[in-house]
Amino acid sequence: MTKRRIFGYICVFLAFVLLALAAAVPVYRRRVPDYDEKYDVIEGKDGFLFRARGAGSDELGDFCGRNAYDPDTLSSTVAALSGRAEALREAGCESVFVLIPSKLCVYRDRLPENVARLYSADRKFTRLCFAMAEAGLRTVDLTERFSAIAGAEQIYHTCADEINEPGGFRLVEETAAALGFTAPAAEGYTLSITRNGDAPLTREFRNETGKTVLNRTLTLKENSAAYTDGPVVYDSVTSTVNPQADGSVIVFDTGSAGSCRKFFSASFGLCVFVDGVSADEAVISRAEPGAAVFLIYEGDLGSLPKKPAQPEIHGEASASPVIDEVVYSDSDRAVIFGRAEAESLITVTGGAAAVTVRTDGGAFAAEVTISSDAAESVLTVTAKTDGKDESDPVSVTAVYDPGRGYKSVRIGKLGHLHFEETVPDFTGATAMPDDELYAYVNYLRAKADRIRSVSPGTKIIYVIPPNHLTIYPETAPDGLEKGSSSRLQQFIDAFKDDDRIIFLDLPSALTAAKQTAPFRIYNKTDTHWNELGAYYAYVEIMKVIAADFPSAAPDPLSAFDVYTRSVRGGDMANFLNADLDAVREDGVYVRSKKPLQSGINKDHSMNFENAWFSDQHEFEINDASLPTMIMYRDSFSTNLMSFMAEKFSKSVFHTMWDYPEEYDLWAEMKPDYIIIERVERSLGGI
Repeated sequence: MTKRRIFGYICVFLAFVLLALAAAVPVYRRRVPDYDEKYDVIEGKDGFLFRARGAGSDELGDFCGRNAYDPDTLSSTVAALSGRAEALREAGCESVFVLIPSKLCVYRDRLPENVARLYSADRKFTRLCFAMAEAGLRTVDLTERFSAIAGAEQIYHTCADEINEPGGFRLVEETAAALGFTAPAAEGYTLSITRNGDAPLTREFRNETGKTVLNRTLTLKENSAAYTDGPVVYDSVTSTVNPQADGSVIVFDTGSAGSCRKFFSASFGLCVFVDGVSADEAVISRAEPGAAVFLIYEGDLGSLPKKPAQPEIHGEASASPVIDEVVYSDSDRAVIFGRAEAESLITVTGGAAAVTVRTDGGAFAAEVTISSDAAESVLTVTAKTDGKDESDPVSVTAVYDPGRGYKSVRIGKLGHLHFEETVPDFTGATAMPDDELYAYVNYLRAKADRIRSVSPGTKIIYVIPPNHLTIYPETAPDGLEKGSSSRLQQFIDAFKDDDRIIFLDLPSALTAAKQTAPFRIYNKTDTHWNELGAYYAYVEIMKVIAADFPSAAPDPLSAFDVYTRSVRGGDMANFLNADLDAVREDGVYVRSKKPLQSGINKDHSMNFENAWFSDQHEFEINDASLPTMIMYRDSFSTNLMSFMAEKFSKSVFHTMWDYPEEYDLWAEMKPDYIIIERVERSLGGI
């Protein structure tokens, strides 16, 4: 009996311990390991991810306060913002600057302990807030408000840097209090929560670590929306119209206004949304806003202007545009290439409708529909530079020709030309149904198995250069809408956890890189990325390979000379039958500061004019610590080759546009890597 009693006591005690542990489990929180700076993304608590650094950015440095404003830059930035506010005040528009702290600062409790304790209240963001208030600018610093509600409400995406829609709702509430308008009522929205893998940080973390983390997305669905898309106020500036509300507002955005757009639209009769912190006089005069809201994100302080806008100089005319070439994209569409002062607006009249475009680096391309009623149309071209009067007009003659066919080139904004073959990818027309997608996936997996059947240690990397439109959607022609899905993103998602194939997410990497790149990363008159775009792709490729071969790590941009040079137009200018010496652009070049071991010698011609790169080439570097590689490729490899040949002890760049299965070569060479590169528009032939 005594033994039974003792056994019973033990059972009761163990049951009590188990109950206590069960009660404690819900409040127990897994301790996240310290951040070791190995990755560009910080893994936090509760599924939160944070960007530590990006292409040309240093979010963790900003958080720690080690990236300080120098006094001159701070002073000139505040002066520039004051100038924007003063110009708007003269137009009858009052301004408020809404300063949005970084996710790192608001969700410090979700950071690893060794990161959280690095927080500094004295950093660029807080100094800018103080300096702006001291200069008399009306500011709304959301730090206190967001920090107070962050524990009860999720106001940033878990796996992206931006505020989500509940955060946007709170932002508009605070802005309404500052400007005195009526914010939308919370009862007008229904909260929905989803989890997906589409957030940029989610994909970046997955690519870096191999771990899959889903973004927790909170959306406020409008129970009844009174506003609709409004007219295009000017060029690419968008707007909404709400007949049930009064007043007008112009919202300047340095980050992503998508999270709060619907709440502004519910509050004003007219809302105009502008990327950046400045707008043309024409936008202000047409919209006549009563208020201006500047949304300034902590992570985007580097994009703020460093000098005041040019003062108005009435009576001084803008320089007249110079016309370089007139060509035709179709029987009734003339394309005018020319030059004018930097940041000018070019207006062309005399066609079926007036056309206005902006210069980029002083160059422009304007497409005008001409009348079919007459053999010739006289077009008038003028330029208008900020602070000056309109230029004297220049006339050009356009000829209608019903026998002339479409040239397969779309004329986009800022002089960017787009190849017609890339449009279906942009609009989502090439997105695949699941059964077709997975037929491709299974084929590529089977191909990987065939490669490894003769070379078991080989890793397969797919490098898909995104189309120009994928990286520069803001340059799409008017009327061309970006689709909700893309074939390339479907492939990236399908292979995210694959153990046989590495499928790089170049759209995310290049979209991030272009934000801080010193120059454009794609050509304007050519279908290809330029050498800077290829450099950023090379970095992504070699980061993956460096995990196995540290000596193959990519060289920093500081190891190269980065510069521009005026060069003949590219392949799309050639498609238009343009004089390539007349239609020029600033080519972007990234050249090693030390001699290349591969001996590759590059000139400054566009891709399509340099046939040397299309042949098969092999290179050897006397360094046993480097891997070996075979690349099957198309013309996008032209700008990759000089970077990558330096990072392999032996590299074989197969003849362009040929993707054979070379079992004998694979069995003999047993390469560490096979890289298959094929541009997005040709993904269907993969």
